[in-house]
Amino acid sequence: MECRKFEIILVSANNLPNVRSFGQMKVYAEVSLNGEPNTSKRTTVDMAGETNPRWNFPLDYTFEEASLRNPGLEVVVKLYCERTLGDRYIGEVNLSVKGLFDYGPRVENVLSYNVAGAGDGKLNILYSFGNMFMAPKPSVWKKALDVGLGVMIQGTWFLLTGDIGDL
Repeated sequence: MECRKFEIILVSANNLPNVRSFGQMKVYAEVSLNGEPNTSKRTTVDMAGETNPRWNFPLDYTFEEASLRNPGLEVVVKLYCERTLGDRYIGEVNLSVKGLFDYGPRVENVLSYNVAGAGDGKLNILYSFGNMFMAPKPSVWKKALDVGLGVMIQGTWFLLTGDIGDL
């Protein structure tokens, strides 16, 4: 299957609203594909920039070539303020992977995007798509083992509880 590496660098954010009543803002970003938790990655926490954090944090994903043409595939960047009693959501940016790919495989200058829910807040990024490469397809045996494991788990659950509806 044909694939490409995708690197996005979260450079910084500017003019974020101050969501703290006391103390200083400590901002981090959580990045995922379409908001799926199993694709989630997190930047370090910027301890000094407050409403203008800087990360210069690279994140890598690998996409099948066909998915680069899917207008529904998005990189979701959610910004949070780290707090002792629970982190506070600041806002988010949804970036279309197809839109980035169509704009160009690599950008030399920082791109700025409005942060939804954050007034005049902006997120600054760099990105690049690598050259196409062939990734091996998962073997038939791997697929069979995955299916067999699922059946075994469901069967065990049924034997223990008598109910299959919770799975």
